[in-house]
Order: sequence, then C-alpha cells, then structure tokens
Amino acid sequence: MPAPATDRLREERDRFVGFAFSNADVLLELDETSKVLWAGGAIKSILGIDMAELVGKPLAEILTTADAILLKTALRNLQPGQRRRDLNLVLAQTPDTSHGAGDVEQRLTISTCINRSLKKDLPHYFLSISSAALNAIPHSGARRRDRLTGLTEAVEFTYAASRAVREARKSGKSACLTLLEICEIDELKRVMGSERAESLMAEIGAQLKLHALDPDSAAKLGDGKFGVTHLEDTNPDLIVDAINRVGDNYDLDPATMGAAGKTIQFKGNSLGDDDVESILSYVVGKFSNEGIANFDAGSADQYFKRMTAEVLSRVVAMRDLIHQHRIILHFQPIVHLQDRSPHHYEVLLRFEDGRSPFADVMFAEEINIVHELDLAVAYGAITRIEQSAKLGRDLRLAVNMSARSLLNDNFLNMFDELAGKLGKNRNHLIVEVTESAKLDDLPKAAGAVDRLRSAGHLVCLDDFGAGASSLPYLQQLQVDFVKIDGAYIKSITESLRERAIVQGVLTTCRCLNIKTVAEMIEREDQHKCLLDLGTDLGQGWLYGRPSPEIPLPTVAPGSRVGKRQGVKEQWT
Repeated sequence: MPAPATDRLREERDRFVGFAFSNADVLLELDETSKVLWAGGAIKSILGIDMAELVGKPLAEILTTADAILLKTALRNLQPGQRRRDLNLVLAQTPDTSHGAGDVEQRLTISTCINRSLKKDLPHYFLSISSAALNAIPHSGARRRDRLTGLTEAVEFTYAASRAVREARKSGKSACLTLLEICEIDELKRVMGSERAESLMAEIGAQLKLHALDPDSAAKLGDGKFGVTHLEDTNPDLIVDAINRVGDNYDLDPATMGAAGKTIQFKGNSLGDDDVESILSYVVGKFSNEGIANFDAGSADQYFKRMTAEVLSRVVAMRDLIHQHRIILHFQPIVHLQDRSPHHYEVLLRFEDGRSPFADVMFAEEINIVHELDLAVAYGAITRIEQSAKLGRDLRLAVNMSARSLLNDNFLNMFDELAGKLGKNRNHLIVEVTESAKLDDLPKAAGAVDRLRSAGHLVCLDDFGAGASSLPYLQQLQVDFVKIDGAYIKSITESLRERAIVQGVLTTCRCLNIKTVAEMIEREDQHKCLLDLGTDLGQGWLYGRPSPEIPLPTVAPGSRVGKRQGVKEQWT
C-alpha cells in the first residue's frame, strides 16, 4: 500500500534537511530586515547563542559592527534566485564566544541564497554556516584595518594583494587591481554631516570587500583612495557603479562623490611572484601620492617596464643624496614627563629640498639600500655627539635603524666600527629599531639587539602597537625602551579604549623593567593623562618641534644641566 501523501512530504522534507546539514552545521532563514525567522542545527556551539534567543533577532546583532554592515550590504546586493558563497564574517565577542586569555575572534564562512516569500512578495534569505569554516584567529595575527571602512590599511595591502594574485594564478585565473578615488572625507562631512558621512564610508568599505578576491585584498590607500584586487571577469565599472549606488542611498550627488577607477591586469605568468609584489608596491605608492587623474590603466607588464626605468633613476638619485651628504639632520627632544627636562633627542632625516623623507625611506627599504641611509644618519649623529663632547656638552641622540639593517651582518659590522669612535660614550648613541619592514627572523634580530646593548648602546623598540608583531617582538627582544605608537596617544583623553590599551602596554613594560616613551604629544591634557598613567618619557610638539639646532641647556647654579637638583641620571 503506497505511503500517504503527508508521509511522502515528511520523508522528502527530512531528506532535504539531511542533505542541507551534510554541508552545514547551521541553517538560518532571514526576512527582508535580516531578522532570523527560523534556525536549525548546532546554534549554541557555533554562534554562542540559544535558539530561543536567536529567532526573532536581527542576525547583524551578533556580528562585529563592520561585518554587520557587510552582511546587510551582501544581502541587499542579491537578486531573486542568486547565491553568494563564502562570505567571511566575524562574531562579536560575548561571554559565550570569548575564549578567555587567548583573545580570539570567531570567524564564520556563510553561503546564502535569496528567494521570494510566499507572502507579500518580500525577499527571504537562506543561509548555511559550516563548522569547517569556523576558525579561531588570534588578534595578534589580525590585519590593521581602517576604523571607518573596515578595510585593510595601506601598509598591509601590498602583501595581501600579491597573495590574492598568486592564489588566483594557482587556480588558473587572472586577477586585476582596480584603484578607486572619491572625494575626501572632510568634504563628505561638510556636505552630509559627520555621522552620515561615516556611515556612508562604512557601506563603501563593505561594497569593496564584496567585490574583492578576499576581505584583506580590499584596502584604504589614503583619504578618498581605495584599492580592490578582483578576478578578471569582475567588470571594474560595476565596482564604481556600486559605490555610486551607495551614494544614491544617501541622496549624494554623483558629481560630489566623484567616483573614478583605473585597472591594472595581471594576466599570464610572465611575471614572477616577487615582480608582482614589486609592481603592486610601486603602483600603490604612485597612486597614494599622485591620485588617479594622471594614472594610466594597462597591463602589469607595461607597469613593470615603466617601474624598472623609474627605479633605476631613483636608485642613482638616492645614492647621490647619501654619498654626497646632501641629507640634513633635525633633532626633536624626548623629555622626562615628570619635569619636562630633556632625556635625549631623536635624530630625524630631512632632505635639502625640504620634502618628507617617508617615501624615500620606504623606497630604500624596497630596493635594499636602506642600510646605506641608516649609516649616513648614524655618521651625522656620531659627529654631532663628538662635537658636543669637545664643547663640554653631554649630548645623547637616538637614531633609527631599519629592521632590514638590523638583520644585515655587514651593516652591523660597519655600524660597530663607526660607533667605536665614541669610545666610552657609546651609550650616548641610542638605537631605535623601526618596523617599516618586518623582522622576519626574530632569533637573529634578538642576537643583533644583544650585540648592540653589549657594545653600550641603549635600544628602543619604535612604534610599539602599530603592527601585528609588537608582542612577539617584546617577547623575544631584550630592549631598554618601548616607544608607544602615536595613533594611541592622539585620542587617549577621549577614548577609554585607547587609554586601556596604553595602560596595558605600560603595565607590561613596568613588569619587564622597560622604560616607556609616548610620541605625538601635542596637548597638555595628553601630557597629564600619560603622566598619571606612569609613562616615563614623552615626545611631541608640546615639548619642541624638530629643528636643525639643539638648544643649549640652561645651567642653574649648583644643579645639573636640565635636571631637578638631586636627581641622578640612570642609563641602564
């Protein structure tokens, strides 16, 4: 006797549910507002919330702010019958999703499709979440992201984009880099107001992530400047259209938005992986400095030829600057916060024509001649210390040393020979290790730092907190000072979050007997806050701007230069 129709329907239903859960651990149905209408599967273990709490609640509420916007944007982009695979989202931290001391983010990969509801012809969304795509990613490995857009920051983009191009090649596909420009944020705030402008930027960031090969390969490259690495079959015009549609949702005139894009194609395999990374670095730097107006679209091969010619020209010019001593040294005081007396001065590089040295230093890193630049600056600092000693002045200077230089044995030998001229005054030359290039070999770096300290130099870890590797550096490098990145100092009096981060760094350093320096201090309230937190030293315009001259100390009768009476200077 055939089974009743209701039994067959139940059997078919169970079969489809079984197939669905064979590929997913959680299934969700959302309405047009992204509210959860139905949920099934391992809700508690995957999402950290009971089913009863989840149903009736917008799914966006359990995600980080940036990924809540990303989900809403992705759902809004879908047309009836369309599917979107592998949307990577991060759960907001809750007592149930937090893993305690490990401080991890819960990452989900979601596949979704859209159908029309049987009622009122409204869209319903069907989502599947697989536990195989759930990863516990330590925060220390997370990429630096722009606060407004949630996009990768420029400093991390070249690596992320080159990796995306490489992965596309492995799968037999070609990738492209599309550079986009819109009006600057201050203009948007003037036209729309700050809150609406920031909301618009968050949605633009979400759109760019959705068009990118992966979330890390979409980046903010400057004010109003963005980069997206995508597959060749993604039409770049559609990316510009998506940005304009976001503007339309905010009633923003397209002329005000001013969205424009140019695309570079990485076709074929004529370029090696290192060449691809070099081209990306070159293109991103050129775009960040010059904008899109004079930027030409084209193939990566064309850019490689153009880059090679330009690089050769710049190498010659850079070496001329270094070896003809056409660099100028400026000095900025680093003071005791307790009494604002100078502790030492940081040596800062300037060029004859007055331009910022940042791009040139980065270029020297890329072409591996930064050690020549570091030696030239060290030579100038040592000469200044010697001159001051002859005048009876006790001058202490700090020079920057690139991570690449620190790992270069030949450089260390030349630096050691040069600094040997100071004799017993080698402790007057402090070394600040910068992270413009990553310290890939930490054991070797630790040996180099030990060598510098054994020779009598104090060593400072610069820009602490700016990169993903700061804590491993502190774990393995025996340093005397840590300089806290100025990004945390700017808003320390307004942001409890920044204050808490700085306080954590200070506590860690005190436990390790490491002195702390806060940079970019410009206001009295910042000074007071950092002093109250127990910061040792400070640097910034509040105490003095960089200058080619170092002010002569004022000597009070019976007291030491620049110190409170009775205070003993200690350099260990």
